[in-house]
Order: sequence, then C-alpha cells, then structure tokens
Amino acid sequence: MMNHLHEFLVFSDSKQNRSVLHLEDSLTAFSQITKIPVSYFDTEGRYCWSTLPEERLCNANLEYEKKGTPCTRNLLASMNISLSLPDAYIFMCEAGLIHLCFALIASGKEYGFLMAGPIAMGNDMEKMIGAFFRKTPAETMDYTCLMTLLRKMTLYTPREIAYLSTLFQNSVTGAISFSREEDLRAQRNQEQSGISSRLQQMKKEQLTLEYPHASEELLTSLIKSGSHDACQKQFSKYIEDIMVFEGGNLSITKLRLIAFITHLLQHDDTWQRNCENLYALEKINEAKTLRELMQIGKTLIAALADTAADRFYAGSSPVIKKLILHLNVHYSDDITLQKAADMVHVNPTYLSTLFKQETGLTFTAYLNRLRIRHGEDMLLNTNLSVTEIAMAAGFSSPGYFTNVFRQVHGITPREFRKRPAK
Repeated sequence: MMNHLHEFLVFSDSKQNRSVLHLEDSLTAFSQITKIPVSYFDTEGRYCWSTLPEERLCNANLEYEKKGTPCTRNLLASMNISLSLPDAYIFMCEAGLIHLCFALIASGKEYGFLMAGPIAMGNDMEKMIGAFFRKTPAETMDYTCLMTLLRKMTLYTPREIAYLSTLFQNSVTGAISFSREEDLRAQRNQEQSGISSRLQQMKKEQLTLEYPHASEELLTSLIKSGSHDACQKQFSKYIEDIMVFEGGNLSITKLRLIAFITHLLQHDDTWQRNCENLYALEKINEAKTLRELMQIGKTLIAALADTAADRFYAGSSPVIKKLILHLNVHYSDDITLQKAADMVHVNPTYLSTLFKQETGLTFTAYLNRLRIRHGEDMLLNTNLSVTEIAMAAGFSSPGYFTNVFRQVHGITPREFRKRPAK
C-alpha cells in the first residue's frame, strides 16, 4: 500500500497537483483532531489510501470491497449520488454507521472520492454496538479487530455530524479548489447539443415524435423483475427518450421521472413510509444536468429493483437468487434444469434439491407459475390469440399452456379471458 495521497490522486492541472500535498496535510489534521479516518477511493470505487489506515472499522469486514455485497452496493450508490452534489454527501451504510462522501471533480472529469468515516451516531454506545451486530452477518467479521475499533469510536449527535460534514468539506475545498459552475454550464451545453442533433435526425428521417411508452413499459417490467443491471441500462435509454420527447427540457423530464416512480410505487406503503426514499425523490429535483439526473435516477432505480428481488426471494442462497432473477427476465427462453445448472455452475441434481428446499416448488413448477403470470397479463391486456400468448410466455405448445393454466386456475385461458372484470 502506498503511503501518500499524491501517489494516487493525479490531476490534469499542475497547480492542483501541487495542492494535493496541502490536501493530504489538511485531511490528516482533520483526522488527528476528530479521530475519524478519511479514505480516498478511485473512480471505480476501489479503496486506495487513508489518513488512519489502522483505525478504519471497515478493516474488520472480511467481505469489504467484494463485488455484489450489500456493503459494496451501498458504497458505490452513495458515491454516484455524491457526483451530482456540490457539498459533502451524508449517508448511512448497511451497518447503521454514518459516512461523509465528497466527489473530486474538476473540469468535467472525475478524480475519485474522499470518504470520512465511519461515524457512530446516537447517545448510548452499548445500544449502538448492539444494533451494529444485529445488522452485520457474524461470518463476515473479524471480531477481535472489530471490538477494538468499536470501543475507540466516539458517539455523535445528528447536529454534531452536520458540523463534522462542514469541517470535512472545508478541509478539502480549503486545500484544493473544485469549481462546479463552469463545468455545469459546459455539461448542459453539451447535453443540449446532443438532444438537438437527435431531434434534427428524426426530422430528417420523418420520424414521428411520440411519448416513449414502450421504453417506459420495458423499464417497469425490468424493475418489477428485480433485474438490477438490466433496469439501469434501460433507465438510461428511457431518460434519453424522455429528454428528446420534451425537446431537451430537463425540468419537465425530472417531473416525468418523479411521476413515473410515484405511479410505480403508489400502492407500496412500506416504501412511502420510508423518509429516505422520499428524500431520494427530492434529489431528482436537485439535478442540474442530464448526467446528474442519470446518476441519481440509476441509484434509485437499482434500489427499487433490489427491493423487488428480495420480494421474489429472501433466502440465503446466492445461487437460487441469481437463478430466480434470471428467470424473471428470461422466462420465455428455452430453459431446462440442465441449462439453468450450467448457468449457475452447479450440478443439476443439487440445483433441483436446493431450489425445492429454498422456494417450496420444483424448478419446473416455479418456471411454469412465472410463465402463467405473464400469460394472465397478456390474456387480460392484449388481443393476442391463446396460441400467440402461449409462445410469448415460453410454453412449448398451446396445449401445454392450457393444461398448466387449468391446473393453476381451474379454468382454461379462454374462460379466464371471458370472465367479467372485477
């Protein structure tokens, strides 16, 4: 591990490079006074350097920085949000501890992130430690290291954390300058130019400008399926389509996005009761560029997909979770137990046993139930024939679709379609 910040943080501007030494001194002074480590992460979210490397509580987490863990997802999501904010971003990690994140951006280029923390918040250290252990899987922790570090932590009130945030931000900006206004203007001009070019191309090709219903419906389907990566990719296309439809009007696009998410979750009382979710919606309003809107929106959309995934499967097997998320998106493909086993790299017999143990259904029964749900939706909301629906849902024949449908509902697909609406 390298010992100095300037060995990692290199700017394109020579003046700012000379200021990195001053920045390191400033951050070290912050840490010596507060006893809170400040760490530098590169643009990919990889940990590189810290003012107090031996005092980082994250050192006790054996799963720290492993791809796909809740801790890593939370860290990356928070870094993405900080990219759109001019001030330090205060967030709570999976273990219930507070972190302060400041994105280093100059002349439109990202140079990484500075993270102060973790910081303990509350008024009772024993209660804080108890809550920490309840939220942290035992098998992921080095308890000897953990207890030593926890006992060294100071408890702070919310007001004190706000003061710490100001002190941390001043420690950074006082040592090295990061001007955002010029970058924001350049970014907005570049984005508007891209939208104008696309509109001109559509006019040239005599394409009709319509609201992107298909793009919105696909995004909704991917979110509900729990497909984390797929819905983030589709989200980018959806927002770009909305921007073109609205002629590059970022304000209207933000309102469209808020309306879309609100409609998607209108019956989700749990989500609506969580103030952090409402705060995330407010962040959409604060976006000053399309890029910022993309970053905030992707974080929120990914969280919605993760919540949906947990509803489909809340068990402990990563193999089954991976398979179920795949089935939710690719249910209409030609999927067999053998192909599924090859995809998750396990023996078919083992997968069959584990799947039944974790879900209460055989692999085939689960897949058929999933296909039937989509078949029901098409029966009620499209004019497709039963044969077309059977094929679209992934069944090998209309007869097999009808037989499975009758087993589930006690009536045929045609009878189901003819039932009076409730």
